[in-house]
Amino acid sequence: MAKITILTGSGQYQDRWHDFTATGFRVAQVLQEAGHEVVLRALKPQGILEELEDTDLLVVNSGFGEYTEVSDGPREEWDEAFAALRAYRARKAPILALHAASNSLDGLDEWHQWIGGEWVRGTSMHPPIGVSHVQVSDADHPITAGFADFHPYDEMYSYLEAYPGSRVLLTHDYADLTHALVWTTEQDGARTVYDALGHGVQAFDTPERHELLRREVDWLLAE
Repeated sequence: MAKITILTGSGQYQDRWHDFTATGFRVAQVLQEAGHEVVLRALKPQGILEELEDTDLLVVNSGFGEYTEVSDGPREEWDEAFAALRAYRARKAPILALHAASNSLDGLDEWHQWIGGEWVRGTSMHPPIGVSHVQVSDADHPITAGFADFHPYDEMYSYLEAYPGSRVLLTHDYADLTHALVWTTEQDGARTVYDALGHGVQAFDTPERHELLRREVDWLLAE
């Protein structure tokens, strides 16, 4: 049984469009049902410093807001928290970044390199939320082998930038273009998955979504 820590957006890493606590709780339920020990914490220095040392998998479910010392605490505490995140990464421990996490963690300059891409501010967007067609673009990866297209009720992030070296597994079509939704990286021997799905709890209502999440975690934790 692995220990999985889910850091949910708060303060400077939350926004008015997402209920990160609710979606984080839903992700925790799915992973607990898969037999893992799951710890759910706000993305703040205290949670990072208390949990990361013995965490087997870090899940980041957060977004982009505005720093205020009142809600986020002194910047010196964040320096210590970012150092802990770098130490976690240095031991080649895995990361699962969900949905708006591609537009998060300002202040941790390495973040987008770690997750293999980003939401490009001013360029990336999504069409109106609804039932959408998610398609398998690479069926040769362990996460997607034998996995079929599915139709979640979710936002379809578009015009994301997947960096060179990222392996795109799932996509969707919008405006006559194919857009990356899920990709993996193994930079410097550290496994990472970015999964753009998961706007709200309804996005996790399909069995295919549960299966995808379990497969991502299984691959990230594999020896």
